[in-house]
Amino acid sequence: MGVGGSSARPPTALHRIVTFVSAVSLLGLAFNAWGAIVPLPAVGAVAMVSFLAVLVMLAVTVTTSSRQVLVRVDMAVLVVGLALLAATSIANLYGNPGYGTDEAAFEQYAATLLVHGRNPYGSDLLAALTLYRVPIQYATSTLGGGTVSTFGYPDVSILVAAAFSWLTGGVQSVIVADLVALGLSVVLAFALLPRELRSLAVLAGVGVPILQGYAESGVNAILLVPSLMLAVAGWSSIGRSGRLARRGVLQAVALGIAVSTQQLAWFLLPFLAVSLWRNCREVLDTRRATRVTAAFAGVVLAVFVALDLPFIVVDARLWVDGVIAPLVQHAIPYGQGLVDLSVFFRLGGGDLGAYSDGTALVYLAALGAFAAWYPRLRHAMLILPVAALFFPTRSLAEYLMTLSSVWLVFLATSEGLVARSTVDRAAGAVSRRARRAVLAATALCCAGALVLFVRALATPGPLEIRIRSVTTNGQLRSVWSLEVRVTNTSAARLRPSFAPNAIGQATTFWNEIGGPPSLAPHATAVYRLAAANIGSMPSLTTPFELEAFTEGPDTVSSSTLFTPSAYSAYVTPPYVDKVLPLGGSVELHVELRSPFGAVVHRGGVDIALGQIIYAEGAEIASEAVIDGHDAGMSPVTARTSSAGVATFHVTDDSYQANPVYFQAWIQPAGGYPFGYSEIVSVVWAPGGRRHLRQADVHTDTRVDGAPQRGRG
Repeated sequence: MGVGGSSARPPTALHRIVTFVSAVSLLGLAFNAWGAIVPLPAVGAVAMVSFLAVLVMLAVTVTTSSRQVLVRVDMAVLVVGLALLAATSIANLYGNPGYGTDEAAFEQYAATLLVHGRNPYGSDLLAALTLYRVPIQYATSTLGGGTVSTFGYPDVSILVAAAFSWLTGGVQSVIVADLVALGLSVVLAFALLPRELRSLAVLAGVGVPILQGYAESGVNAILLVPSLMLAVAGWSSIGRSGRLARRGVLQAVALGIAVSTQQLAWFLLPFLAVSLWRNCREVLDTRRATRVTAAFAGVVLAVFVALDLPFIVVDARLWVDGVIAPLVQHAIPYGQGLVDLSVFFRLGGGDLGAYSDGTALVYLAALGAFAAWYPRLRHAMLILPVAALFFPTRSLAEYLMTLSSVWLVFLATSEGLVARSTVDRAAGAVSRRARRAVLAATALCCAGALVLFVRALATPGPLEIRIRSVTTNGQLRSVWSLEVRVTNTSAARLRPSFAPNAIGQATTFWNEIGGPPSLAPHATAVYRLAAANIGSMPSLTTPFELEAFTEGPDTVSSSTLFTPSAYSAYVTPPYVDKVLPLGGSVELHVELRSPFGAVVHRGGVDIALGQIIYAEGAEIASEAVIDGHDAGMSPVTARTSSAGVATFHVTDDSYQANPVYFQAWIQPAGGYPFGYSEIVSVVWAPGGRRHLRQADVHTDTRVDGAPQRGRG
């Protein structure tokens, strides 16, 4: 059938569904962009147009009977997706000039050093955290209590940052580069995917927001996605003629760029080499298949050396130390992998090195299994090496998430359904003796990894940590100091570094303002710890654990979960929107709420209500009267009823021209205050409303005597 007849054919159900789902995925992005319509009207306009465009695309997708029309809808999905990527990125970056990761700040600073003729490798880049406003809790800490301060990636990310610094004037250069790389990967995936699946490029790259979040945080793994995507597209066809040919050389060049960008690509190389050799061995003899594989690897190595050669020539040792730094810097455990059992569930923690050794064996086992069962595992070429990264102490989810679009392109452009005869030939490409040897080595690696992981989980953390007391603050509703009792159960003298963890990531190490610098074997000491900064203070309403790290031996120990606030105070009405006359009054009801928002029916709990005026230049003592006490008395305490509610009657007959701010908290007789409420402001002024009506405040209806959340 000719081209005209083909275009007249109706679209397949698969094509229609893929286009529909991809278009729908843009609605959330459009809504996010619309949220910036006030400060950035142009961004809001893009969102409005995108809403309409998506509706039109959906209508056309479900009604068209033309394959060619659906192809045009796919193109529209791409255009709208890229427009929304740009719009939401502008909205998210507006007013937020800082970097969200230390790696982004280090890239920017390293590029600046390079432009000024200095070698970024080996330089102390710690000043970049302040210069580019990185929240200090997002710096990478080491087990020894230090902070990673050197550049730890191959040089392409520096070169890209330098180029974008020139284009952007140094403003958000790394993030702009990452976003451009993300947009480029969407376009490349769209071009490389089969026609019926093209709009999946938009769904995977833009519709799923995690990649954009990584790009806006400066995660440099995003930079390797376009080159890696080009390297693996149509992978199974490389070298089958007995030579690389032009396309194979270009794909090897792309892979060389990828391995010069980020170390994640390094872990893919052995699997790619095995896959290339096995693919070629299906149609070539051993010598020719080996020659093609060696030629491909040679091009990759040549590109890698050529890109990094200037830095190697200047100081090879500093360059080597830099590019292998992530593997040897002893960073504290972090990620979404097996090590979480030690960090959060207190299974093991006394031998973190066992995780690293076990990971090496898992990786070798995965490679062996891939080689031995290649016909069955060929399409897992990019998944198996990343799966091995589930097991080290740094097991970040970004390792797999950033490669999702690459996986899609590889799978969609591979020879998906391999004929049975081809599988049989591939199985016979390796001798039975060699296959048995590989299987034996794989089994040995699996057994060794299992032993090491059992050891990692069975060796307890050396420190027993018990939180004895905390000191809190009301305005920030957080904990700023801790007193902890620590016992060293090991036979080694340990120098612990402490940090709380409430969100899955330990904060900056806290300052030790009391307690010994090191703890002798089997000794017990009390440590007084103070938060290093506001960002490291745990919220009062969120459970947290205190973690202690040591280096030599590499260990992590955790306390049990500590919840500063078992319940919180909630003030009703939460808003008093009308001005009250001098002498007018308002009744504030403070109820106990659980972390899930349910009312806690508990009587006899002491509730404190404080008052203050936050003026432009200082805090001013207010003169309101709470429950008939002296004017300005703060705080005033009342007890909850059996319904879990304390009631305060507040009035003011002195004009102070500023709102009076009220905040409630739980004030136990023998403990620290907690459960701080939101702040409620009330304005008293001459001529205000004489009577406060139900409609004048956001008050709550009552059920069984307890105020319930809602609007009156």
